[in-house]
Parts: sequence; C-alpha cells; structure tokens
Amino acid sequence: MQFNTDCRYWRGDKPCKENRLCEGCGAYTKLGLKILLIKVGARGDVLRTTPLVAGLKKKYPESHLTWLTAPESEELLRDLPGLDELRVFKIENLMEILARCFDLVICLDKEPGITGLAEKVKAGRKQGWGMAPNGTGTPRAFNPEAEYSLVLGVYDELKFQQNQKTYLQIIFEALGLEYAGEPYVFQLTAEDRKSCQVFFRRSEIEKEKNILGLFTGCGRAWPRKRWTEEWFARLAERARQELNAEVLLLGGPKEREINERIQRLAGVPLLDTRGEHTLREFAGFLEVCRTIVTGDTLALHMALALQRPTLALFGPTSSREIEMFRRGEKIVSQMPCSPCYRPECDKSPDCMQNITLDEVWPALVRLWNSPA
Repeated sequence: MQFNTDCRYWRGDKPCKENRLCEGCGAYTKLGLKILLIKVGARGDVLRTTPLVAGLKKKYPESHLTWLTAPESEELLRDLPGLDELRVFKIENLMEILARCFDLVICLDKEPGITGLAEKVKAGRKQGWGMAPNGTGTPRAFNPEAEYSLVLGVYDELKFQQNQKTYLQIIFEALGLEYAGEPYVFQLTAEDRKSCQVFFRRSEIEKEKNILGLFTGCGRAWPRKRWTEEWFARLAERARQELNAEVLLLGGPKEREINERIQRLAGVPLLDTRGEHTLREFAGFLEVCRTIVTGDTLALHMALALQRPTLALFGPTSSREIEMFRRGEKIVSQMPCSPCYRPECDKSPDCMQNITLDEVWPALVRLWNSPA
C-alpha cells in the first residue's frame, strides 16, 4: 500500500480529513517547508510573539508551522490562525520533536535548556538562538541577524538608552523578516465569554461599555511592576465620580487580597471579579472594558490583542520594546534609575510609586473619550 506521507493532511495514526486511502485522492497537498518555532518563555512574551505566525506565513505561504511552548501558554495559542501544530513542553512531545526533521528551526528563548534543545533538533537551517559550543551553556546566535538581540541582553546602555526598536521589530529582524505592523492575535470563543456574562447579570449592570478595568497585579518575577494600591483606589474614586464609570478590579487568585484592600481604601463601590476564572475567561472581562489600566504585564498584551484602549504604566522595565498598536498610551516613570530590571528595590518612593494620579488621570480621560 502506497501512502502520501508528505501530504499536509496525512496523520498516520488516524484517518485524514478525507477519510480515505491516498491512491487517487484529489485532496493531496504537499506539506511544504517544515518550520519549528520554539518560544517557551513567559506568557506575555509568548502572546507578543503571535504576530510572527503571519510574518512567517507571508514569507513561506506553503509552510507547515509547529510551535513548541510551555503548558501554561497553551491557552493563549489555541486555534491561532496560521498555526498548523501546537506542542507543549513535555517529555513525549520533546521525544517526538527530536525524532523529526525540520527544514527550519527558530528558537526565540535564550535559557540553556531551550537553546540546548534547539541545537539537538534536526533541521536544514536554524535561526534565533542556540547554545554556544564552549561548554558554558551560554547562548549564541544561529544567524547574523539574531546577534542584535544577544547584545541587547548583555549591554544595559543599548537596552535602556539607545534601543528604539520594539520586541516585534527585533524578532522579525532576527529572522530576516520585515515587520509590517502585524498585531497580537488572541481569539475568544462564546464559551470563554460565559463567565463574564454571568458576572454582569448577577451584578445587575447592563451598560458594559462604561466599564473601566484596573489590573492591579503583576507577575511573580517582577513584583515591583505593580502600581500602588493607594493610587489605584484614588483613580477608581475619581473615575466613578467624574467619568460615571463602573470600575472593575481585575486579577487572578494572587490579586484577590490586593483587590480587597483597594476596595476598602476606595470610598466608592467597585466591582471585583475575585480571580475565580481561567485565563481565557479573564480575557472575557478584558474584552468588555471601555478602557484598561495596567502595569507591564500579561494583561497589557491581552488587552492590546483584544483591541481595547489601554493605559500602560512602566517603572522597572523598558517601555520602548512594547508596541501599543495605536490603541493606548504609556506612562513611564521619570526616576533616573528606571528602567533597571531589578526585582527588588530599596528606594522610597520607588519608580512605580513615583507615578502619580496627576500623571495618569489626563491620559485615562483621553483614552476614555477616544473613539472605540
């Protein structure tokens, strides 16, 4: 029996979409360039990488694209247009990938375990970053275009002061692609929106267009990226009084206590989602907000992917690498030591405490009143 194992629809272990044998099948489509994209890192960075799928498909329209990512990022990439296969980082998938042969491997992480894997995967060509052959476990650039990002990571003057390129410009250029403003991609389903719909029915709030969303937390790795609870409470009070906004406190389980304290500090009633939802359900809450205020977090990138007007607050991390897609504004701390990328700080006030309500309020009003 002759099988077309190079067909895009061939499964081998299950019937293909035609549910017939290969001989005489008119649906045969050659697989094309086989690409493996390795991006495992933080969820925000994974979401920021989604425009690359459109860029790769534009250059290689007949390609078959496989993305290897972390289990916690799987929700973000589910049903991503243009992505042919999604594999999460677990032993059985790694064994499969090491047994396969790709035409192009792209690695966009610099951690030793990931670059080591990129070195081992069989491929005709590799781009991005691998592991240096000197036995130190340090990264190396597979191709000359990827060297800029390596230098950016080891030279603070370039990263903090000189660089004017966004993350998307950097990774597109690292792969020899032209960045043409491709946006983040994240699509919600009706099921993802149900939790939000139930919440608002129970709250007896009908005008969802007047929701101001405040994401009050940050990732574990960067605890200093969070704006102060006092400022969030004062912002909520003013938004209720002057914008007639329903203020929605956003977050997950680790923001629950933070939002409870903000509730007590604010002199007005606020809505609290209580963090009792999945990541995709959380996105449903972001989607109904008229405007969102957040630090440099996953919530920022999700809000931009959902095309919501977003006000982003930056302290210890660089604002220059963040693309806002003309959907928001940035408030950047003016402390001379910012950005520093340090998880801890002994200064008082620190860079996020140094961002005041007087700076944030005018920007919020502009976004609130801007056309949707």
